[in-house]
This record gives sequence, structure tokens and C-alpha cells, in this order.
Amino acid sequence: MDDWDYLDEKIVKKFTTWQEVGQNIIGIRRRTITLNEIVDPKKGTFNSITMTPDGLIAKQHKAFKIHITPGGVPHRVEHSLGFWHINDMDELYLPIPPRPGEEMGHFIVLMQTPTGDEAESYAQYCRQCLTMLYEFTYATGRLGLNGIWRAEEEAVRSYNADPKNRLCPECGHMNPLGYCWNVAKDSPEQAEARLLW
Repeated sequence: MDDWDYLDEKIVKKFTTWQEVGQNIIGIRRRTITLNEIVDPKKGTFNSITMTPDGLIAKQHKAFKIHITPGGVPHRVEHSLGFWHINDMDELYLPIPPRPGEEMGHFIVLMQTPTGDEAESYAQYCRQCLTMLYEFTYATGRLGLNGIWRAEEEAVRSYNADPKNRLCPECGHMNPLGYCWNVAKDSPEQAEARLLW
């Protein structure tokens, strides 16, 4: 791996989900990347939202602008994550525009490999008042990286299974269904929810 060109198409294919490299986890996604925006060909403009004590903060990613989501901060990507991701690890994002003659750039996600009791959660918050409605935790440090997609799918499925999970006990708002990162896993109802949020 020391001499890999991580942006070579043969290598990128190995990183379309996540791969452990040394003490880090790397994901590389192909996106349309300009100085003003990033567009996922299946999900649209790539905008992330973080939840802070001061409320929600939207961040539009741009080429060559590093973005860091600190560990413990709930965050999501509109129309990409139908839940709030809470990771014990810091996440670093680096969008690289396309090389001359290429259409798609490379969106690199990097974080340290979780160990011990470090984990991540798939959470749901009320869209009106931000009350936590549901949380599913996956012990990544103990169970390993290979189970994160099954955990995500289980979290979404169990949240969606009971409408009571979606009804906010504080303000009474009925929240939309959750959905997974991979659009191929969407039911027709989840595909509709993806368009909403």
C-alpha cells in the first residue's frame, strides 16, 4: 500500500465503502466536485448538517476545503443519510476536483480506526424540536468495521418498524421514515423520505 496511487481507478474501487489502512479508515467516493459544490450523481448536492448546542449548522462542502466533524457530534448528509450519525471518532473530509479530462473528482473520508469501547450510533431526532427519538449503537471498536452496514440497516429497519418511534413525545410531530446510505436498499416509502430530508 505504500506505493499506491489512491486516486487510481483500480485502487478507488477498493475504497468505495471503507478500508482500514494502518491506524486509519479511508473511504473514497466519486463525486462531481467544483470550487462551489459537490454533487453525488444519485443523491444530489452534498450538504452536511451538524447538531450543536446553538442549533443546526449547515455546511456546503467545496473543493480543497477540509471539513472535520468532531467525535460525538450528531451529523448527517441531506438525502444521503436518513439518520443522524454519532461517531466516537473525528471524521475528516477532503474533496478533490477531477483531474484534467475526468468528469468526477474524489471525495475522501478519513478517520482513525476505532478500538476498545469506541462506537458509533445511528440516531433519530425530531425534525421540529430536536428531541432524540431513537438511537441504535454499534460497538465498532469491539465488533469491527465489517458490521457497520448491517448495523445501519438494522437501525433504520427497527426505527421504521414502529410508528411510535417517529412520533415526538415532546411536540407531537410525526417524523419521516429513516433510510440507509445506499439507495439500493430503499423501499418505495424510504425513497420518498429521501426526497424530503
